[in-house]
Amino acid sequence: MSLPPLLLLGGTDPVGRFVIERAAPQRTVIVIGRSKPWREGVEWHRADLGHGAIELPRVAARHAIATLPVWLLAPHLPALARLGVERLVAFSSTSVDAKRDSRDPAAQAIVTALAEGEAAVAAAAARAGIGLTILRPTLIYGTGEDANVGRAARFIERFGFFPVAWQAEGKRQPVHAEDLALAALAALDRPQAIGRTYALPGGETLSYRAMIERIFAALGRPPRLIRVPGLAAVSDLAKRMARDQAFDIGPAARDLGYAPRRFLSGGRRDLGL
Repeated sequence: MSLPPLLLLGGTDPVGRFVIERAAPQRTVIVIGRSKPWREGVEWHRADLGHGAIELPRVAARHAIATLPVWLLAPHLPALARLGVERLVAFSSTSVDAKRDSRDPAAQAIVTALAEGEAAVAAAAARAGIGLTILRPTLIYGTGEDANVGRAARFIERFGFFPVAWQAEGKRQPVHAEDLALAALAALDRPQAIGRTYALPGGETLSYRAMIERIFAALGRPPRLIRVPGLAAVSDLAKRMARDQAFDIGPAARDLGYAPRRFLSGGRRDLGL
């Protein structure tokens, strides 16, 4: 039995690109977003989804994955229903929980946008009769474009060291973008995932310090972590180094067959360098 066409909202981000790579050999993939065509055999439609509801191209698809920010998605749900979408997987972030207690205004703005975006999408999906699953990744890496692992790797490449606070033992679970794409594709075919929200951590739990040391190893460099005693007192980033940001993989493993790889198992290639 052939798989139904897949509609992808987004496609410029690493997760969206891996969705295309993994799905296109088995099914028709239709991308709507700002992406420029880069893979043959995929149907591309240029559109800016970031400014409220727009007229979507007239395509037919029962399954959809949205990798654009969750707070931009709700206005497009009525149009997705008109296109015949029955199942939707949307990406949010574990930051909605991990940053909830942060005193940083920017972090609080992210938490608010994520929480309100998730609620709006859930309400819109219920009204449209679309089965929704929300996925919350932890720290995403895999192509070097992220603001955490990739940025740290570029800093180390340039300067040969990495600054940390005295307390940099907070737990981290970095997750490869391809593992997230596979989880999203799996969720489309799992009825038990409808109406559920899943944390998607990586396959290994590390302290922040150990995560940085692993990046040094992937780059073939000896670890040089420079402790900056005053950093923790002035930097929200340093405080996050000491804060646990670990989540339970159990529900996603049970319902989605989710089995992410160990951190940087692909070595330097996983850093996009």
